Formats: sequence, C-alpha cells, structure tokens
Amino acid sequence: MKNLLIDIGNSSIKSAISKGNKLYNIKRKNYIKDNLPSAFKNILSYKRTDFDSVGISCLNKKNRSILNNIIKQKYSVKPLFIGIDNNLPIKINYEKSLGNDRICSAVAACMKYKEKKNILVIDFGTATTYNLISNKIFLGGLIMPGILTSLEVLKFKANLPLTDIKNVDKLINNKTKNNILSGVIHQSLFTTDSIIKEIEKKYNNLFVINTGGFAELISKKSCLIDRIEKNLVLEGINFILNHNQIQN
Repeated sequence: MKNLLIDIGNSSIKSAISKGNKLYNIKRKNYIKDNLPSAFKNILSYKRTDFDSVGISCLNKKNRSILNNIIKQKYSVKPLFIGIDNNLPIKINYEKSLGNDRICSAVAACMKYKEKKNILVIDFGTATTYNLISNKIFLGGLIMPGILTSLEVLKFKANLPLTDIKNVDKLINNKTKNNILSGVIHQSLFTTDSIIKEIEKKYNNLFVINTGGFAELISKKSCLIDRIEKNLVLEGINFILNHNQIQN
C-alpha cells in the first residue's frame, strides 16, 4: 500500500509518499496564512498513480474543507484527516483539543520503538511541545513558545533586532544579535534538560526523541536526547492511515 502523506503545520507544509514504512520524495514548503491554498496546490506535484490513499494532519480545522476540495478535484480521492477520533494504535488520555501533529508524533514514536515503555517526544517547531507516552498511552505534556516565536516576540515587544537562527558556541557573548541567539537557544536547551530530568524521576528509562525544525540545534547541545527523528509526524500519519485501512 502506497500513501500520500501531508503535514500542515503553523508555517510550513511537508509531504511525502510512503511504501510500507519507508518515506520517499519528501517535500517542504513554507507558507503564510493567506496563501495556504496556493502553497498546498504547489506541493501536490505527485501523480495519482504514485499512491493509493491520502492522509493529512492539519492543525487548523477550519482549513480542512478547503484542503479536502483541492485533493478531491486533483486526485478524485477522499483524504483521511488525522484526529483523536481516528482508529489509533495507541490510547489517548487527553481532551479533544489535542493537536493532530502531537497525535502523529506519539503514534510514530510508539510504533518505531515498540520496546520502549516510557517515551518523551519533543517537537521543536513554531511551538515547542513535550509529549509523554507510557505503555502506549498518551498522558499529556507541555507547550511553550518555540525558538523562532521567541525571537519574534523579542523583536516586536522588546524592539530587539530579528536575527537568523544559527548555533552559538558561547553562553556569554559581546554582540547583541549573539546575545539574543544565545538567550533563546540556551533557554530552550536548559528548559528541555530540566524537564527531561524531572520526568525521569517518575518514569524510569525514559526514551527521548527530538523532532521539528530546530531539533538538531538543541540535540547537539544536550546529552539527554536519544534520537532525532526529522519526519516523525509524516511517519505517524502513515502508521495511522495504514492502521485505519486494516481496521476497515
């Protein structure tokens, strides 16, 4: 079974074709709110013969009807929109507001690392989310501003210059832009390490996975991260789509 997988986040679209559990032809495109339909159409350069089914994770539920119509017009197929009401291979101990991307990453983590009892998935995106799964039950987590979001807040609220995100080796710097970079990166790093250590007090042998656009930046500085999985949400869409096909 081949699937078209689409992950629509707050500021970017990622897509891929899967065959079994392998992903191919992975694409990424940034977008702003007003040009989502256009960006969505541009990323759909796949042929109908490339896949059998379509799975979509979309954070903004108001956009689902627009995306559904685009898929149906282009490919004449009804997509599966990922949500808490899908048939899932894990249990969810959380209210209905749980983000689809968090569901997908939790599912992928559990399916890829079945031998792990306690898993923490940290997604470094527009927001940074911490997602705890124990015995294949999603228990909850934390949400805080992401690295880019923190930079933008400093620009608009504190009138500090917005700078390109890059690694900084030193904690203390003598240039304002490096002060800003060091601040937001080390804030994220120290917060992450502290949260991991706190969760480890209750959940033994915690397996920590990083994903998202800034995962590698933080993982290079932390000794508490076990794996980086760049396409965890796409893989989760694939697992959920296949699971629903089997159940049906």
